[in-house]
Amino acid sequence: MESMSRICIDARFWGIKHTGIGRYVENLIDNLPGEVVLIVHPELKNEPKLARFKKYYAKSHPYSYLAQFEMLGLLLKINPDLLHVPHFTIPVLWWGKMVVTIHDLIKHLSKGPATTTRHPFIYWAKYLQYLLIVWFAVHRADHIIVPAHYWKDIIVKKYQLNGSKVSVTYEGVSSVFSKTSKPQIQNPKSQFLIYAGNLYPHKNIPLLITAVEKIKILLKIICARNIFESRLPKSEHVSYLGRLSDQEMMTEYGKAQAFVFPSLIEGFGLPGLEAMAAGLPVIAARASCLPEIYGDAALYFNPYDVNDLIEKIKSVISDVNLQKSLIQRGQRQVKKYSWAKMARQTWEIYQNCLK
Repeated sequence: MESMSRICIDARFWGIKHTGIGRYVENLIDNLPGEVVLIVHPELKNEPKLARFKKYYAKSHPYSYLAQFEMLGLLLKINPDLLHVPHFTIPVLWWGKMVVTIHDLIKHLSKGPATTTRHPFIYWAKYLQYLLIVWFAVHRADHIIVPAHYWKDIIVKKYQLNGSKVSVTYEGVSSVFSKTSKPQIQNPKSQFLIYAGNLYPHKNIPLLITAVEKIKILLKIICARNIFESRLPKSEHVSYLGRLSDQEMMTEYGKAQAFVFPSLIEGFGLPGLEAMAAGLPVIAARASCLPEIYGDAALYFNPYDVNDLIEKIKSVISDVNLQKSLIQRGQRQVKKYSWAKMARQTWEIYQNCLK
């Protein structure tokens, strides 16, 4: 059956330019144990990592109405036995077998004009479309993949699904972040904290800025998309580094005191695991799926209590033994996650759907 069946992956979001989803798609395709056909954007025509795959090209933006017709045309050409859409952007006109990855329901939980740069009228119109397409994707899919049990429970309950329709496949950490040398305990003179991720309201960055202002310690923020930067409190203790390559991130991680992740809602929380792999102590919000993913390897704080965060930051930067313990636990925790394992589990899901 494996060799006979034609499996197609919608890879329009391939690559780290598309942040978490892009990283997921790239690592899934890199590690799959069998043959697949890809639908990609034309700019990936000469991407060396995709050279071995048969590719079809979709020009339209994945969220546009035009993309729906373009995808239908391509799928009629490809005629796959199974389509995997790694986001809720499913081709609603396609009737074939489909696996859908729903990374989170963050937009369900964090909503309103504060979460967008669009005019409220346009935002609410788009928001209703989003709710509709997620509802449709969840009911239309033959199988759903999520990155954490936290999200499986929410989706099963919210959409009244049979639990067997939803599988959890934990994500992995790129080997670029694996620290080979022994953890360094930083010179207090070069003290700074680091955060990587976007700046949407649910990331809870104002709380972190308030904390660093009170402690008078530098915070470096790595963020590819900085559209919300202007809405954050101004502070001389905050430095925005923009988008960095994985290698440049490793350089910053090598000098930082700790990685702080104050997020209220996360799909998986990959940045914290990458920081652990790089040998950094991690301070994280006790919220969403983070305790499930980080286990005992992070120092948790109440994400609504700035004093609790201040206390946790002070204890990490002043206590060398705590730093060492968090670094060791982080290195252990990261070993539980692997993109190769995730790809194998995904391949098994494909095969079960094809039976």
